[in-house]
Amino acid sequence: MVRYFLIIILSGIVGLTVAQQPVPKVSSAALKNLEKARSAMQNSAWDEARKLSERLVRQSPEWTEGWKALAEACQGGGDLRAGEIALNHLVSLDSTGYPEAWRWLAQWAFNRGDYVGARRSISQYVRLNRDSTQQPYEIALLRASIRFAWSQESLPVNLTTKLEGPVNTGNDEYFPSLSVDGSVLSFTRQVKVIIEGTRLPGKEDLLYVDLMPDGYTDPKFFPPPINSDGNEGTQCLSQDGRIMFFTACNRQDSKGGCDLYYCVKSGDKWSDPVNLGYPVNTRYWESTPFLAADGKHLYFSSNRPGGVGGMDLWVSTLQPDRSWSAPGNLGSPVNTRMNELSPFLLADGKTLFFASNGHPGMGGFDLYRDDLSAIKGASAPQNLGSGINTWKDEDALTINALTGIGLFASNRDSVSGKDIYQVDLQRFIPSGPVFVLSGKVLDRGTGMPVGARIEMQPHGDSLISRVDSDPVTGTFLMGIPEKPSYRIGVWAEGYLPYSELYIQESRKGDSGEMRTIYLDAIRQGASIILHNIFFTIDSYELLPESFNDLTDILNLFRQNPGIVVEIAGFTDNTGTDEHNLILSQHRAESVMNYLINQGIKPVQVRAMGYGSENPVASNDTEEGRGLNRRTEIRIIRLNKD
Repeated sequence: MVRYFLIIILSGIVGLTVAQQPVPKVSSAALKNLEKARSAMQNSAWDEARKLSERLVRQSPEWTEGWKALAEACQGGGDLRAGEIALNHLVSLDSTGYPEAWRWLAQWAFNRGDYVGARRSISQYVRLNRDSTQQPYEIALLRASIRFAWSQESLPVNLTTKLEGPVNTGNDEYFPSLSVDGSVLSFTRQVKVIIEGTRLPGKEDLLYVDLMPDGYTDPKFFPPPINSDGNEGTQCLSQDGRIMFFTACNRQDSKGGCDLYYCVKSGDKWSDPVNLGYPVNTRYWESTPFLAADGKHLYFSSNRPGGVGGMDLWVSTLQPDRSWSAPGNLGSPVNTRMNELSPFLLADGKTLFFASNGHPGMGGFDLYRDDLSAIKGASAPQNLGSGINTWKDEDALTINALTGIGLFASNRDSVSGKDIYQVDLQRFIPSGPVFVLSGKVLDRGTGMPVGARIEMQPHGDSLISRVDSDPVTGTFLMGIPEKPSYRIGVWAEGYLPYSELYIQESRKGDSGEMRTIYLDAIRQGASIILHNIFFTIDSYELLPESFNDLTDILNLFRQNPGIVVEIAGFTDNTGTDEHNLILSQHRAESVMNYLINQGIKPVQVRAMGYGSENPVASNDTEEGRGLNRRTEIRIIRLNKD
């Protein structure tokens, strides 16, 4: 699989503009050799063209056309360093007659991190093109990148370190992906093979390691058919580590060259991979997926039509029927005419990190940050800077939400090749620390694990974090930016919906919180407390924060058409018994009337106020009184409709 999308630096130097200048006297043999060299280049016979051009410069070392031909032949054959030497000879003979030569000298110097040489050459190019009213995109990008790289010279040289442990080897390791708490790391490894003394890229596979107190465990390969005889790469884990999206190429069910697949872990077993199909996958190239914390938005890179150019970032939304929507392009300023890949979205749902070679940077692919909440009017994405980016390729950033430590891949080490590096990114995380909730979902009656959908949403915020608990173990793991309070909702087929008002206390360390959530099977006599039904103080007016719990009850009726329930209202012991009884009755009726207005049959629901009877906590504390002010749903009958 081709993993990186190279910048097309050169379009050939044949178009170098020659100004009027004295032409040295050359022999007919030299002219004939030049003609032969040009013919060889037209036929892509670069070795022959280079030999003829080298003979030319030996015959007529003062003839600029010979050096120009040699530069073209070296460039075509891939020897850019030799081409640069030839261009330097060319401009030393004529510093003004070949403006484009200065452009390519600037580009080549920039591509190897020689920002001083790049700045000098681009200055010459600009000086010779003062009258130009329009700048091609590639030249504007080069100039902006040289300015940016030059501005970074006085900043920290390196803030990163190679990831310690068993992950990095003499092979290439890249595209790391972490669970939200950093407990699981998956990555791609490409074995290098030696053929006739040359190290060449070999097969790509997906591996994972678990984080233990003393470091990462030894890497393990994902089982077949996730890994196959072909190439697999550019994967991402869902925040709980139970779902993996990855790229595979040329499989039997492929829609094109490279497609996106997903698989799910239950217990210690992974399901067979499933091709996402149309409209996510096409006959074009889809790669570098990322699943957002809400479990509904899948970001990825593709070169399909309709984008800004090259590989663009796209997003698809999970529909109620579990299909994926037609992807939308993120547009400018994120996407450019070059290539963008490896998106990573923080749990705040708006802070996007990605890699690009189309924005001003240090060279190759750099890592950037942008704000999706204001993307249409946003300024250019922020380059993470020289302490992280180099003139080589940096991409595939993933972040441990608890620590703010980011992992990414880079080929900056010419000896070991592509490796995984780490860096502290807390200053780039505007939403601050993430609150991580983990635990189990169990059946209250049997204590057995339940596969359930779990959502966590801060009060007063549209953010949602969503996962499914493991049906074999009941375990779950999820994260969302820290807020004072959250609504936790849990749903499973055959069970009453569960709702909890979670008020976050001061955290102890970075371990997050663990909870065991018990679900009640739908049966006659079962009841649940609606923890997120709120009223105006000493009133029965429902507050908007109540609507999520009310929606859950509406869904309960729709999934169980014959159900009959009682809405039970309770108060604390503040006030007289008569006042509390009337208030609780009115509150229960408010809930009942809301359900009836939403289409529930009046015969299916009744309201009953119990005042301060049956407290579930002491009324001696404010916390206890808050628990006693509650609304319950009790199942009276389960009629078959």
